[in-house]
Amino acid sequence: MRELKDLWQIFEERFPDTGLRKGAFAAPGRVNLIGEHTDYNEGFVLPMAIDKDIIMLAQLREDQEVRVYSLDYNREVIFSLLDLEFEKEDFWANYLKGVIDELQKMDYYLPGMNIIFTGNIPIGSGLSSSAALEVVTAYTIATLNELDIQPVEMALLCQRAENNFVGVNCGIMDQYVSRLGKKGQALLIDCRSNEYELVPFANEDYQVVICNSKVERGLVDSEYNQRRAECEKAVRYFAGKLDHRILALRDVTIEELEKEAAGLGELTKRRARHVITENNRVLMAVAALRNNDLETFGQLMTESHYSLRDDYEVSCPELDLLVELALKQKGVLGARMTGAGFGGCTVNLVHKDYINDFIFNVKKAYDQETGKDMESYLTWPAAGARKLA
Repeated sequence: MRELKDLWQIFEERFPDTGLRKGAFAAPGRVNLIGEHTDYNEGFVLPMAIDKDIIMLAQLREDQEVRVYSLDYNREVIFSLLDLEFEKEDFWANYLKGVIDELQKMDYYLPGMNIIFTGNIPIGSGLSSSAALEVVTAYTIATLNELDIQPVEMALLCQRAENNFVGVNCGIMDQYVSRLGKKGQALLIDCRSNEYELVPFANEDYQVVICNSKVERGLVDSEYNQRRAECEKAVRYFAGKLDHRILALRDVTIEELEKEAAGLGELTKRRARHVITENNRVLMAVAALRNNDLETFGQLMTESHYSLRDDYEVSCPELDLLVELALKQKGVLGARMTGAGFGGCTVNLVHKDYINDFIFNVKKAYDQETGKDMESYLTWPAAGARKLA
């Protein structure tokens, strides 16, 4: 990624100085360590911010025009704050427009802005470049306009922007961790109450290695809707069977599942079993991190992958291969697919002394077997949204 001074030079060459407030800001992507497909079942997730960011430079204008230049797409979009229309061609602009739209719904008066942004979060990898763009936009606008928007409020605003303007029915995880993440901490989120808790995750002997399968996640939308429907079917079934309130699968214990599942159907039972056991794994993983027990944490990661592969069926051959190759390497405590599935990335917990061998061996074998060019990224829990200058 370019140096900040170089970005300011690009900014100044593109836009005249308005003499109004300006600044540089960043928001990170994320990787989910454990807790997959639990969010829309009102369960628990444990993501962390990664040290890959969207960086935004901006200055206020005296009119109501917004000029946004994306360095990565080499495209400029110009629009009025009074006329926020959906962009079909430059789709990325909708993330900024959605945030502005939500701020205006909150009765904030906003002036125009000149903006440039760039990022090093791989697009389409499942590492939440879109949430990072939303969060950095909200953080930039709030800071330059001196708006008092609390961190949780800002994360929820960004989620609404994606739901309402962009049209993607995402949960809260991505925006939460991009805004609230802290260096050396994972973020436990309760997706029912929206409460969160920072969990220490810093061990100098181990590091998180993300492996990008380079498989586009083409099946996600239709399969995602199908999984949601299967989970809702299970909830209706248990609500009629159990003598306590069942609002989501997090309200069902594994013992209740095994005892009452006879009339559920094998497929729906497996879907429910993944969600129920995954919620348990998240809470056990948090306890393991608090005890600095990375062996148990890694084992839970691997169990999560097998559950996603076998019970929830959202993996794919390439992700399974990456996990299989990872678990054969020295110094690996755990490996799993991360994100919605059907492509994207795996997340691996690897001893620092074996990281180079791990990357070399896994990449070589994966590339040979699939013909794809695997990429890897080293990270440790990074800081959330912040001001750079």
